[in-house]
Amino acid sequence: MKKSTLALAIMALVGSGAALAVPLGGTSHSAGVAVGASNHILFGGGNSGVALNGASTRIDLAGGPINGSNNAIADHGNGAIMTPSDMGMPALPINVAQVWKDTESVNGAGSTYANFAVNSIRQITTLSIAPQFGGLVIGQVAANSSGTPASPVVPLAVGSGVYFGEWAPRAAGTPPANSTNLNMTSADRTVWYVGDNAVTAMPTLVNAVYGVIGINQTGTDAAGNVLAGGLPGNQNFYTGKLTANYASGSGDITGSISRGASSINFAGTSIGSNGTFGNTVGTIDGRFYNGADALAGIYTGGSSADHVAFGGSKIAP
Repeated sequence: MKKSTLALAIMALVGSGAALAVPLGGTSHSAGVAVGASNHILFGGGNSGVALNGASTRIDLAGGPINGSNNAIADHGNGAIMTPSDMGMPALPINVAQVWKDTESVNGAGSTYANFAVNSIRQITTLSIAPQFGGLVIGQVAANSSGTPASPVVPLAVGSGVYFGEWAPRAAGTPPANSTNLNMTSADRTVWYVGDNAVTAMPTLVNAVYGVIGINQTGTDAAGNVLAGGLPGNQNFYTGKLTANYASGSGDITGSISRGASSINFAGTSIGSNGTFGNTVGTIDGRFYNGADALAGIYTGGSSADHVAFGGSKIAP
């Protein structure tokens, strides 16, 4: 009887056209970062994941690098060395990575703030169970706050997580124990985005305003010069507001995000009925998440050094 009831419930779900949330996103270079549902043996879960540097499996972002780096920072502060025990593994004398955390907020119309948490990870020792890389920066859309920026910033829960960032391969030689060089000057630097609960049928939007930040070239170069994106833990983000309108199968996004004199204009960006958006010249690619309460995407104009990963949350109406 129980089996029959379960079968009927599944058939009803399928017949209704409902679907389970599947992590969806995009990347500027799939050989560097491939996005999708996590399926690594240590993490699994089917939540937002990334496969790095051609790896065959995707690590769970929330359960893997974000959780491990947050544990190390909580114990030892920004710039801490992450060890296997921070990752829920046996305590071994191995310096896995150096890790930092930063936050940012964008004020919109009225008193609502879009909030963000950003983890930066510089790999030191490559474990056999982990993919190899030089630097990985992970932005997370967080819960909005009213009146003031959130403190502490609370990222969206797993199942609703929205992530965006940059990755770079490992530089030649042995990584030093302490450095802010994430190798983001590499020509193979990759920007990417992914979210747990992607919109696949676009809802109506009327002058929906999103507070947005963008990540681009975090850290220093090999000579110690600070890159335009600032130091990990004290980053220099693109910031701005975007406005989305969508109804009856068509819509657009307007506005821009800027960092100093550098600006990315979203003019000519159209919204698709499946929740994706992009511009006519192919330099903007993104998607809405969580019923269009959040968005994320990438800008790929110019060289790889100019590419930006961005994310945001709806702050009005």
